[in-house]
Amino acid sequence: MLLGHSWSLGQWDQNGGFNPNPAGFNDGITIIQPWAIARISERVQVQAWVPFLFNDRIVGGQSQLAGGIGDMGVAARYEVLAIGEYEGLPSFGVTVGGLAPSGTRVEQTLPPLLAGTTGRGSWAVSLALEAEYAWLPWFLRGEVAGTYYFPFHRKDNGLTQQWGPLIQAGVSSGMEVVADKLVVALGLLGEWETAYKIEGVTIPSSTAFSISAALSSSWRVSPHWTLNGVLTNSLWPDGLGSNRDARIGFSLGVRYGYF
Repeated sequence: MLLGHSWSLGQWDQNGGFNPNPAGFNDGITIIQPWAIARISERVQVQAWVPFLFNDRIVGGQSQLAGGIGDMGVAARYEVLAIGEYEGLPSFGVTVGGLAPSGTRVEQTLPPLLAGTTGRGSWAVSLALEAEYAWLPWFLRGEVAGTYYFPFHRKDNGLTQQWGPLIQAGVSSGMEVVADKLVVALGLLGEWETAYKIEGVTIPSSTAFSISAALSSSWRVSPHWTLNGVLTNSLWPDGLGSNRDARIGFSLGVRYGYF
């Protein structure tokens, strides 16, 4: 189970300029996400998640709280190489996944403040590659992922829209502070999204990118229970974002392992 909240501090425009939120504007997003992972063989894992998002927005003297289910997802991971399987080689895994259009898109939100966007509302498929190298107590992890969104029909204007492909690349490093108990890590994640299309026509200046930093920890309370905590930040100077919100946030997670 995952519980998190983030606050908007401003937005980057299409030219990379950062615009702080005006006085009297506040926007927060709370996420509650149950998820499960099952190992079905020595090298294969499957997982599923169902996010619920709630958007609290204040503009001037008005406020609105709206939300609901987000885009549900499933994925399968194949572990090509496990950590320590071959001396001197990193682990390597491949994950394929999919998203269902169960979330609420921005044009489906309601007045007065149009709060309540919970997802892309589009079928999507993804592919991710990940590698990790450990030299105890340290580790270094890298991953790259791509997501392709299928076209969808907008009910507000009757047009067909398609989000641009999304590319994500991240690197993180950390150490085992307490053997078999506590791990702390610091990571960077970059996201790049190409322009979206309406009726097959590319919308100019709609490409987007952002960079996020995260400080995370994982505490294995018992052989079955693990607690996780993450602090995130995507607030940077001009030029380090485009068509994205700048947010700070946190998340707390609890995992139970049945074996």
